[in-house]
Amino acid sequence: MREIAYDALQEKVQHGDTMLPFVQYVSMLPKDFTSFSMHWHKEVEIIYVESGRCQLLVDLESYELRRGDIVVINPSSLHAFQQYQEEDAGFLSWLFDMKMLAGGSTDACQIKYFAPFIEGKFAYPPVIRDDCPVYSQLRDILLQIHQICDLPGEAHELNLKWKLMRFFYLFFRDVCQRKQVAQDNGALQNIKIVIDYIQENFQQDISVKEVADLLHFSETYFMRFFKKYTGKTCIDYINEYRLERAAELLRSSDLSITEIAMQVGIHNISYFNRIFKKKIQLTPGQYRKESIQRLHKK
Repeated sequence: MREIAYDALQEKVQHGDTMLPFVQYVSMLPKDFTSFSMHWHKEVEIIYVESGRCQLLVDLESYELRRGDIVVINPSSLHAFQQYQEEDAGFLSWLFDMKMLAGGSTDACQIKYFAPFIEGKFAYPPVIRDDCPVYSQLRDILLQIHQICDLPGEAHELNLKWKLMRFFYLFFRDVCQRKQVAQDNGALQNIKIVIDYIQENFQQDISVKEVADLLHFSETYFMRFFKKYTGKTCIDYINEYRLERAAELLRSSDLSITEIAMQVGIHNISYFNRIFKKKIQLTPGQYRKESIQRLHKK
């Protein structure tokens, strides 16, 4: 089982395969990194917090997650993770294409539940906690799914699909409500445009004016707008995303630290080393060494 590495605003990685579009990830903050940048994907994501606390941002709203919390993230929802007050956190996450549960375009489950859910027509608590009437059942199903992923047995695909169907039966029956009024998501769409551009062009020099022009905003208004809805400046976001990509390359490649800095768009190696250490309290070399040691312990 590998630890999660979120790839881009719209993730280009394939979660699972065409036969079983489902995958489980195990993540640790801050062992992997102190945050995972804002991103979105076409798959549904379910998160279960195993330990500690972390901060979650979903569609520009911030939530504190603690041990035992469950989160269901709708496809195309912007979301990000970061440390909560320097605490450690461990969580399981499952990403999958909702189509694996649907019987077809005319299937009642698809028409009444899955398609409206994907289209954002259901309202539900952003964080499901133990005050939810079916919390214990939902949690137990997720832990069973975790066991299936760790030790897949005979016909595990059917077992997995059955567990997911049971989860969503309870979710739609006892947790969700259909939305009555459409919400204005103009700010959300603008943030998506900006982050999409940044994550497509992070290897190049990017100016605030260049990004502000995407939305036809002045630089001053754009800087206030971005900080209001993301909690950080645009420059901070660009640097954090570059550092996350650098951390991924440090874990998975043999490229030199200088080559990695260049690949993620930072051409001053001293500056790269300085902001990397400030972010995760380790130099790039120390981070690579500790990542290799953790890998060998698994």
